[in-house]
Amino acid sequence: MQQNILSRQRRQERGQTILLVAISLVSLLAMAALAIDVVTLYVASSQIQRAADAAALAGAKAIADSGFTTLPTSDPNYATAQILAQTMATTAVNSMVTTSPINLVGGQLPVLPASPTFNFTSHPGSFQITVSLKSATLPTFFSKIWSQNAATVTASATAEAYNPANLTTITPIAPASVKPWLVANADPIHGTQFVNTTTWAVDSAIIGGPAIDLVSDCNSPRNNRCLPLHTNPPQAVPSSTQVQYVPAEVTTPNTQNVCPPSCPAETDYEQSIECADVATSYQALSCGGGATQLIWNDRINPGAPPNGDNATSLGGQCLIHASSEGSGQGQDLLTEPTPMFSAPYQIKQQSTGNFVTTSNSIVTIPILDTVSGVQLTRGSSVTVDGFLQAFINQVDDGTGGGSSPPPAGSINITVLNIVGCSTTNNGATPVVGGAGTSPIPVRLITPP
Repeated sequence: MQQNILSRQRRQERGQTILLVAISLVSLLAMAALAIDVVTLYVASSQIQRAADAAALAGAKAIADSGFTTLPTSDPNYATAQILAQTMATTAVNSMVTTSPINLVGGQLPVLPASPTFNFTSHPGSFQITVSLKSATLPTFFSKIWSQNAATVTASATAEAYNPANLTTITPIAPASVKPWLVANADPIHGTQFVNTTTWAVDSAIIGGPAIDLVSDCNSPRNNRCLPLHTNPPQAVPSSTQVQYVPAEVTTPNTQNVCPPSCPAETDYEQSIECADVATSYQALSCGGGATQLIWNDRINPGAPPNGDNATSLGGQCLIHASSEGSGQGQDLLTEPTPMFSAPYQIKQQSTGNFVTTSNSIVTIPILDTVSGVQLTRGSSVTVDGFLQAFINQVDDGTGGGSSPPPAGSINITVLNIVGCSTTNNGATPVVGGAGTSPIPVRLITPP
């Protein structure tokens, strides 16, 4: 009897294992579906954050390139320049979001739910842009069993262009890719300083032109050294468009520097002109605080022969892809808007006739402190008052320029931006930026 009962119980339990396995498979599939879709959303979230970061940085770079960050609020062009900066930044953001394949989110381009927002007043010297992105059409897989709605991810990023110009107390900056020309702090056109070392306001009148010439303040047939022509430091040449410079000390260039292979430089000085010094090759480049930043190099004469070694001319020609000194030698061409800040600068390649957004002709040049009362002597340590961001129009060939043409081998530039460096800093770590052609650092920040 007991055996029959046990037999009937076993027959009643048949198939329970299959039922448990089926239930377990459903649970496993649900967990797998959740895991796959969660990972998909996590990857998409990372992708859209990178896209927002890239878009914000593109907008901040456009703000820096507009020249707006140089202007004090009292400048008559300030309001117009601010509109231009915002328009350029918005255009850069839209282009980055809608056309760049590196910003795909789940295989699709994200969208801008609203225009970027700007903050130019809360933090002195900081010109901020905030970009928010959204992607609402992300593909999901197993989760469609429970919902047919597409997944959505969002991200926001804030970037800034930081320019300590016009400020008496600053966070110092440390730009790279700086050309080894210590230019006198003297605007030859307007008779003022590029950077006022009392108020630290910058000379916004020189932005966009007229062009000026950087002329070597060296003249020594002895050992080809750079000895000043004057008892005072380099200065502006009266009744002229010329401002003097002396060469800066350059240590052995780093192997990471980006150099054109077709430019065989004979000296480190010439190579530093030709190359993008992505790794700092100067003794120090931080700007702000009144400390010594650079050394004047008296071992070479950068000017044209017979007294100079022509290093500035050869390096400058190679940098801007010019086949010779003078205009129309293959270098890029700059067109300034009329009136200023009514539109962006235009840069055209002579070789192709195409318009471009950047150029090797855009350089960063240190401004030598020439008002400290310290006479420039051989191998002097010098202090940097700021930086010029300039476009090299040509290497002068010694002709033109009216009754006093600049010497052959001089550098003709148009000033695009000015960065001023107060002697009083707030003790913060220098902002590292401008690894390309701009002395104005562009970086991502965390909003307060």
